[in-house]
Amino acid sequence: MKAPHSDRVLPHVGPGTQGGELLRRYWQPIALASEATHLPKLIRRFGEDLILFRNRRGEAGLLYPRCAHRGASLLYGRVEEDGIRCCYHGWKFDNQGRCLEQPCEPEGGKRRDRVRQPWYPVVEAFGAVFAYLGPPEKQPLFPVFSCFEGVREDEEIVAEWFSSHGEISPFPLDHNWFQVYENAADHFHVPILHSLISGNQFGDPRLTSKIPEIWWEYSQTGDSILTYSKRVLEGSGDVWMRIEQGIIPNLLALPPFFADGECATVTAFVPIDDTNCMPMDIMRRPKGFTMPDMAGGAFGIGPDKKIWSQMTPEEHQRHPLDYEAQSSQGKITFHSEEHLVSSDKGVSMHRRLFRRQCQIVADGGDPVGVAFAEQDRVVKIEARSWMEKASQAAAN
Repeated sequence: MKAPHSDRVLPHVGPGTQGGELLRRYWQPIALASEATHLPKLIRRFGEDLILFRNRRGEAGLLYPRCAHRGASLLYGRVEEDGIRCCYHGWKFDNQGRCLEQPCEPEGGKRRDRVRQPWYPVVEAFGAVFAYLGPPEKQPLFPVFSCFEGVREDEEIVAEWFSSHGEISPFPLDHNWFQVYENAADHFHVPILHSLISGNQFGDPRLTSKIPEIWWEYSQTGDSILTYSKRVLEGSGDVWMRIEQGIIPNLLALPPFFADGECATVTAFVPIDDTNCMPMDIMRRPKGFTMPDMAGGAFGIGPDKKIWSQMTPEEHQRHPLDYEAQSSQGKITFHSEEHLVSSDKGVSMHRRLFRRQCQIVADGGDPVGVAFAEQDRVVKIEARSWMEKASQAAAN
């Protein structure tokens, strides 16, 4: 066997890498709003260590950890009304990195305005903190997702870390983010992994081991891969249709699994670094909604209806989920050992679109989906599922 290797673009998220520079051109969710508090928090995102905090005015801030004075970590800083004060010599920085005080210097630091702590702009939305980590002159407008427009009084939009309690995987995930993201276009794994191998893990009788008809299209806006699936139901001849949507650079929109209708959840696959990631769900749902307990209920895994974190090693073997399939590829899969076939067309389309946008950024251009004018801010979510009667399906 030849020495295996990974793709040089797809898995890498750090500053200066092609994939990392593309990801940095979009507003990225980096934490839940509840995680930004008066006690500084060290987080790692996109291969960078950062300090997240909330000043006493209630404004979130995101700063480089090493104090611009002598390098002490702001993790040990004291959060104040208008910023954060370094524990070592008391230099204070506001949320945009401006140096407000140098208490050991005459007059609080006559030249303090010449020093600026590296920082990133943040926006709070949907119960999450988003950051823009790219070039300042390329900062786009914050996106508007079409599925979150027109929220009713009895609805809310909530952000949650996905599977953060070990429902269907460990948290965070201990492998590369792209191995999760490209699963968005790999709908053929649903009848195999989630039905034939592990039993019907979704609880929907329409999701069986029967191979559906699947095809892919680029969205009209060019920012997404749309995965269409068509299942003809036995007996009635009725047809169940689904559209799943992978959005550049790291978003997924899925229609409901337990009811039909429009997409109400957008998932972001947030890289920690090249070998760890944290999926975040942003959901539109009724106010006061609580998820049912997965363990011992309809959504548990295997015959004993356990959640992932409760399963034994043997149970993971007998009832694998996406995590087992994706993490067993390795921290970063060896792309050179793959043999892609016709059923992998969606995966290939995802990879091509991602690489194409990486090259556009490398050449100095703007990638698809970033908006600099108000009329371009809306991200069109097309994911949905619906039933068609046999007569209607025949007509189509």
